[in-house]
Amino acid sequence: MHTNIIERRNAEYLPLIEAFKDKVKGLNLDGITGPHFPGIGECYSESKYKFAFIGWETYGWDLLTDFVKMDTNQYLSITDNRLNRCEHLGWAANWHATFWGFIIKFLAEFYKVHFKELIVDEKKIEMRSILKSFIWGETNSIERFEISGMSEGGDPAVWSIVKQASKSFDNLNHIINSCAPDVVFIVHGGASKEYFLNDDSLSDIFGVDVSRKNNVLHLQNDEMKYDYFYLRNSNTHLFKLPHPTWMGLYSGIGIDRYVEALYKDISNYQIWDTLPTSPRDRITPQIQKYNNSSRERKYQIIASIAHSLTHNDIVMSGKELQDLFNMNGITTQYGTQYGDNGGRGVHKLISSAWKYYQDNGDFQTAYDIARAFVNQNGEYAYW
Repeated sequence: MHTNIIERRNAEYLPLIEAFKDKVKGLNLDGITGPHFPGIGECYSESKYKFAFIGWETYGWDLLTDFVKMDTNQYLSITDNRLNRCEHLGWAANWHATFWGFIIKFLAEFYKVHFKELIVDEKKIEMRSILKSFIWGETNSIERFEISGMSEGGDPAVWSIVKQASKSFDNLNHIINSCAPDVVFIVHGGASKEYFLNDDSLSDIFGVDVSRKNNVLHLQNDEMKYDYFYLRNSNTHLFKLPHPTWMGLYSGIGIDRYVEALYKDISNYQIWDTLPTSPRDRITPQIQKYNNSSRERKYQIIASIAHSLTHNDIVMSGKELQDLFNMNGITTQYGTQYGDNGGRGVHKLISSAWKYYQDNGDFQTAYDIARAFVNQNGEYAYW
């Protein structure tokens, strides 16, 4: 499965890279840093909890002159290999105000391990696998000129052309399309919404209607000064955070409290059915993905809605259920939308759900379904 994710990631970026190389061909690229592409840890694909950590930019990377000569697949594997060798453990200047300090402290909290054990103990394979279980990306694939290009003697005019040519890389959807992380942390307060709120470039595997631009839930944590977005079109949970340097040195809060707040939000938002109590839980198989349009799944949805309706002593019409199904892409057995008037099709489905639970001896659920759903006239008339 990991190979498939690598292949999907490479397929996502290959055409962009070829176009980029054409745009910079013939330029004097000496002294300019090459692009950083998202790295995928070797334990990512088997993990139940799929995270992507997105920073601002690298501080030094491979030279662009090497990049244009290298096989593209080989270049894309550079970040993967560095993650898998746990080189990132040596990149943090400190653990209280850096990108890698934030990531590793979060992983220690999330998987309930001691931070010092996580960074020191190489012999505990389960624990060390945590450090290779995520995606690392940057909002800016090409770092600012003053970071390294200036000291390396690069031409600022050439850098500007390179930077403009690299803009196609700077889009979170390339990671979502190929790797489908559950939770994305963008730890760069200056990241533009165009980087992470752009449905136009989502893969067609998500079946997105790009005319529906409001499929985003946005909540703010005013105390901790970060934003949460639920990107409904791709089922992605995204936290947009200040840079860890600000968290650790200037917020008056500290990285540890940010990590605690994020863990609490992840729990409250019920992103997963359960959270891990040890590294061993990382590879617990995920609950099987349901086909929402299967008969059994529709019965489950109807039952769940019926329980809530009955508990609150309210009813729902067949048309309202039909609209709910159509809005969420839940189709008839023929793969088509339900009719638009709450007609026989949806009422037959409700009565079939009632019979299913009645025949299986779940009389409470059958009763709730019978009581909760009505026709347009408010009558229990679909039997």
